[in-house]
This record gives sequence, structure tokens and C-alpha cells, in this order.
Amino acid sequence: MRVGQACVGRDAELAVCRQALSELPAVVCVEAGPRLGRTTLLRACVELAAGLGFTVLAAQGSAVERDFPYELAAQLFEPVAGPVVDRIAGGDDPKAVQAALRELFRALRDLAAKAPVLIAVDDLDLGDGDSRRLLDYLRRRLADLPVAMIVTALPGRLGDFSRDAHRIPLGRLDEAAVQALMPGDVTLVHRMTGGHPWLVAELLRCDGPSVGDLCREPPPELTATIAATLGPELVAVGRAVEILGTADLSLVASVAGVDCGTASRALLDYGTVSVPLVEVALSLGTPSEMRLRAARALHRRRAAVENVVDQLLATDPIGDEWTCRLLREHAATAMSDGEPERAAECLQRLLSEPLSDEDRRSVLARLGEAEVHTDPDAALEHLTQAGGSATLAYELAERGQLVDAARALVNVHDELAPLSIGVEHASVVESMPALPENPRRQRFWHAITAVSHALEGDRVRAGVALARATGRNLPVTAGSDLVDRRAWQHVVTTLSMMDEFDEAERLCENAMTAISGRSRPALTRLALALGSDLALRRGDLREARRLTLLQRDPHVTAIAPMIGALIDVNEPQGAAVLLSAQGLDGEIPGSARFDTVLFQRGRLRAADGDKIRAVHDLLECGRRLEQRGVLNPAVCPWRSTAALLLAELGDRGRALSLVERELHLARRWGSASTVGVALRGAGVVTGNAELLSEAVDILRESPARLEYGRALADRGRCLRESGNELAARSVLRMAYDMAMRCGSVTLMERAGRELRQAGGRRRFALADPALLTERESFVARRAAAGRTNKEIARELYVTTRSVEFALTSVYRKLGVSGRRGLRDALGP
Repeated sequence: MRVGQACVGRDAELAVCRQALSELPAVVCVEAGPRLGRTTLLRACVELAAGLGFTVLAAQGSAVERDFPYELAAQLFEPVAGPVVDRIAGGDDPKAVQAALRELFRALRDLAAKAPVLIAVDDLDLGDGDSRRLLDYLRRRLADLPVAMIVTALPGRLGDFSRDAHRIPLGRLDEAAVQALMPGDVTLVHRMTGGHPWLVAELLRCDGPSVGDLCREPPPELTATIAATLGPELVAVGRAVEILGTADLSLVASVAGVDCGTASRALLDYGTVSVPLVEVALSLGTPSEMRLRAARALHRRRAAVENVVDQLLATDPIGDEWTCRLLREHAATAMSDGEPERAAECLQRLLSEPLSDEDRRSVLARLGEAEVHTDPDAALEHLTQAGGSATLAYELAERGQLVDAARALVNVHDELAPLSIGVEHASVVESMPALPENPRRQRFWHAITAVSHALEGDRVRAGVALARATGRNLPVTAGSDLVDRRAWQHVVTTLSMMDEFDEAERLCENAMTAISGRSRPALTRLALALGSDLALRRGDLREARRLTLLQRDPHVTAIAPMIGALIDVNEPQGAAVLLSAQGLDGEIPGSARFDTVLFQRGRLRAADGDKIRAVHDLLECGRRLEQRGVLNPAVCPWRSTAALLLAELGDRGRALSLVERELHLARRWGSASTVGVALRGAGVVTGNAELLSEAVDILRESPARLEYGRALADRGRCLRESGNELAARSVLRMAYDMAMRCGSVTLMERAGRELRQAGGRRRFALADPALLTERESFVARRAAAGRTNKEIARELYVTTRSVEFALTSVYRKLGVSGRRGLRDALGP
């Protein structure tokens, strides 16, 4: 960096110096804190004076030479009167010293007679006292001599020497000065450097992609330069202040490894340079042993354990027993406090220590238990390394790997773990151990019991167990406690089968609220899966579709409701893509988690017209469920769904058997939606209008709105076929309206067809634009704005035919007959 560059922003100060050099004699005192450019300004004045023909006498004060008499004077006058200074320094006779002083003055006068003289002294306040008195002696006798004195010092250190002098206080550079030095992100550079000229200069010397990157992540050479400039004592104290977050003198001295006097001086000095760039540079280079000293010092002072552990996390592994013990204890505390991220952080650091094989397996197991909530993939890896455990079994079960989960439980003494994992087999209730004494385990026991009874269709027992399993804090602890998360899942599942959708949704919402602002991917995925199922059961297809689009990596239990929602909003292609992406378009795994996927795939095949394969999927779904003892049609109405297809295929006997069995089991379970669906299936297969009427009456009072719409549509068709077209039209219009409220394009189309056959017309009430896909929404809004199909096709880089297909789907979903209705249907 050129000297002139460092003086950017110092125009006023340079002007004072320039004026002083032109109006001799003159004395200029430059006062500024450390590293604010005193020396640079002095050098600029020296260059300026040399250019004007001055003879320059220069010296620099030093704390190291402060105790040597006349050492600064010797530096200054060696070229012109060295022997005279020696006589002054070595003289014992006052008269001889006085004579030598006069001789020195005459030498200066003779030198000035040849050319003007500049006496430039840097850090005069650090010079020895004798030399300062000598300079003051000369200052008072300059009279009309063409001599200028320019000295620098820390503020307030010059005393009487600055009397009647030109005083130049130096501050930090402003943004304009920084911009002149370094175009770019001026605000960032000024904030990071605090306007310190030397820091700006160091940034200019560095090679980097951008100044901003240099500020945010100083390279090693820059941090080394900053440390060298500050000096070892100031660096040690500065680092201690930064890692401790306090300027407590004794604590800082202890951590920095210096005495209190040194620490006190360094703290004052550090206050002048503690700008963000310096803080970052010092933090990056903080040695591990200093962090360990800080941890021990804080521990001795009984500081918060979190603060002590923060220091230990930044240390290098050295096998320190105290460090290992504290990390292990804090990890356990963090887990019990519901902070798995903190626990994982401690355990990751602990793994870097030299541990025995047994200790390493123990730490890996605990780390996996923490990561189950924050990083399921890492959890599976670490739990597998640790060996069999209930947590590993749960994690494998979450992925549908039930065989591997069973292997992980071989040597695990946890009677509830295999029951929770295998709860899809309703018969697990017969294997329940005695009620545990621990309240948390008791709640888990009741949750397993509740869902097991629900799966087999025993509503009374399920309700009793559910009441004991539901706790006020369950959604809160589900985000940080694996057992509570499993219990919460079982409770929500049971509630959804009992038509208690509001309570189930409240538990899901409370769980998500409890983890707001924290990363809990496992619970989030599970909550989205359960939410999708609840939305589908309720018939809120807009919400179900919204949740479907949110799930980039869906939980295994989310796949079935996601497919069901896509079928009901008439997006069979999207459902097929989802099945293919999950590898479920061929053979379906035998895990119970995939039974309902078989059910929804059967529905998809039926929607595509492949009734034979659809029946196969539905019956295979039923075979698997019954093999597991799952009889409750609230899980999925596979019997009535298969029966409707079998009846269409001509197998009426088998269809009747299925609907009769489902209706019997549904009445035993007793939830309105389950009974209503079974009645609708039985009514359609048998052609019994009374059953369909009863289905409508029961579903009218249930929260399952889409099922109510389907029952209305079937009741309307039955009335139409019996010749009562007037009543049919009324019922079918209700079915059509309900389909629109739910967002079911499929049911809207069916009800619309039936309505036309009954001699009625659809009422084109506006449907929700949220039903549209992203591309359909784009096409619809362009068409509503008056764009032609060809213009829209050019924008999307597709064929005109593709635009026509999209518009046809838009008209069908929004219930409009053409472009004229788009603007009103789409809204603002």
C-alpha cells in the first residue's frame, strides 16, 4: 500500500501539516489511539517535507529504551551532532551539560541556515524522559528558525509539550474514506474494520474472491498479520475476552495466562481495537488449551454449565477425563430437558476422544437416540454402529424394515418396544406385560393398548386405554422423547379411527407448535403424514393436497393418504408418479406399513379402469390385514371398495359377503364414518335404497364430509334409477355441492353426470382455485387475461394441444363451462 493511500480521509490533517511546514517555526502534535494512523501520517509529512527540500531528522520512541537516558535524542541527532549528545548524556557537571546543550542548539541553527529542518518523532510519549526534556528545551528556543517539529503520541500523554502547538487528533476513517481506498461493499468493510486504517490496509494486501468474503472469513495470512500487529499479550487478552464474553479482570488474566497488571493494560488497549474483523480473527486462532483454561476457570466460578460446555466443545481431544465426564453429563441433561441438538453436539465431540470400545458403543447409542429427533439418517448410522437397541428397532420400523427391527431387539430387555413396533398386529394386546411403574412408560403402555384394541375393532376397550394414554404434555415431549413420540403417534392414530378428528388435529398442531423454530425432521415428517391422513378422512382434499405437496421425503405412513388425495382431486397421473418414485408400482413390501398403500393403489387402478388388478390389490390388502388380526374397517374400507368392483365384474355373491362382513364389523366399532361407508357399500351392492338412506343420515352427522358426498351421490343415483327424478336431482345437487366443498373433482364429475341423467343442470358455483396444479393455474390465469392457446403454449414451450388439455382440466375442476367463467372463478 502506498503511503498516500493510507492518508485518504486525512485531508484536513495533511493540510495542517502542510501549513505548518510553510509557516516556520512550527510545532505539530499528532495524537491518536493505537493503530489509528499516527505513524502513517507522520511518514506522509516526512515525505512532503523531503519533497520541499527539508532536512529531516527522525526518531521513534520505544518502551524498551525508555530507561536509557537520551537514547531518543541520540537517534534524532546522531547524523549532525552525535558527539554533542554523548557529552550531554555523560556529563556530570551541570555547567558542562549546559554548554553542550547550547552547542546542540547552535548545530541545529547552523543546519537550518542551509535548509529548513523537520524534526519528526514518532511515539514521543514512549521516549526516555531526558530526551523529551531536551526536545522541549529546543522547542522553546526555535524563535525565528526555519524548523518544524512534528511528534506523535497517545492522547493526553504530551503534557506541556503540546502547549501552543498545532494539535491534530486522529479518529477512525469514515465510510467515504474507506470507499476511496476500497470500492465495493463499503458498509460491510467499514463495519468490520471500524474504520481502522491499518485493517483496511491489510484487507487491500490480501488476495481473495471479494472483500466481503475476506471480512466474513479472514484467511490464515490475514489473521496471522492481525495477531502479529497486536502483539502476543494483547492477542491473549483479546481472545480471553472474546471467548468469555466478559472483561472481568481476574478471569481474563487467568484465561489469558498473564498477570493482572498486564491484563489491565491490555484490556484498555483492546477496547480501542475490538472491531468485528479483529474479533473474528482472534476467535479463529484461539488455541485449544485456552478454551480448556476458560472452561476450568468458569467451572471454578460456578458458572452455568452451558457456558463451561461451550468452551469444551471447541477444544481438541486430549483424553482429559474431566472434559469427557462433563460432556457426558451435559448430554444426558440436555436430552432430559428436551434439547436433542445440544445432546448430539456434546456426544459428537465426545466421540473424538480416545474412548474404549465399550464406551464408544455407549456414546454412539446415545448419539443415535439424540439424532433420532434431528437427523434420522445419521441416527440410523450411529445406532447401527452401536449395535442392537430399542431405538435402532424403532428407527428401522419407521422405514418399514420390520425384520431388521426384530433382529435389533434380540438382546434388548424392553418388553414394550416390540409391541409398539408390531402394533399393526392387533393381537399384540394379548402379549402386553404388566403395567410399568414409571408414569411415562405407563402412558406408552396404554397408548399401545388403545391402538391395538382399535385395530381389532373393540371401541370400548380402546376408549378406556385412550383416556389413560392421553396426557396434556404428550405433544410437547413428542419432539424430544422417542417413547413419547411413539405414544403420541398411537394416540393420534386411534383418535382418527374413532372419528375424533378435531382432537387428533389438535395434538398434531400442538406438537408442531412445540417444535416451532427447531429442526425436528422426524416428528415433522410424522406429523405431516398423520395430518394428511386426517385431512383425507375428513374429506378436506385441499388441505390433504397441500400437505402432499409439502412432503418431499414422505414418512412411510404418508404415502397412502397422499395417493388417496391425488386420486380424489382427479390427479391419477400424480398418484402413479408418486407410487413409482417410492418403488411401489410393482410388488408391495410385506410390512404392515404398506397395507393401506395396497388399498390406495387398488383405488388408483379402479380409477384408471383396470378393475381386475384393482380387485386383486384390494383383496391382497384385506388378506394381509386379517392375517395381522386387523378387522376394523376404520383402518381402510377395503371390503366395500372391493365389493363395488366385484359387483360390476359380475361376482355378486362375493361382493355381498364382503359388504355384509364390513357392515357387521363397522357397527361393532361404531364410528359414524365407518358405519356410513359400510352402509353405502351394502346399499349399492344390494340395491337397497333404505341402506343408502341410512348411510346418508349417519354420514350427515359425521365429520367425514367426502364420504357424506359419496353417499349422497349413490342415493341420488338410486332415486333416479327408481324413477324419482325430482328427488334425485335435489340429492345429486347436494352431492355436487359437497364434492366442491371438499375439493373432489372426481365426485363432482360423477355427481354432475348423474344430475344430467336425472334431467337437471349443474349449478356452476365457483370451486376453489387451490385445486389447480401449478401449470393449470398458470394456464388458467393467462387464458383469463385474454391470451390465446398459441400464446400460452409459446410461453410454456409446449404444444397447443397441451394447453387445451390443461384448460379442459381447469374447466372441470372449477366447474365452469369455458373461458368466460375463468375470471370470476379464479378471483383476484
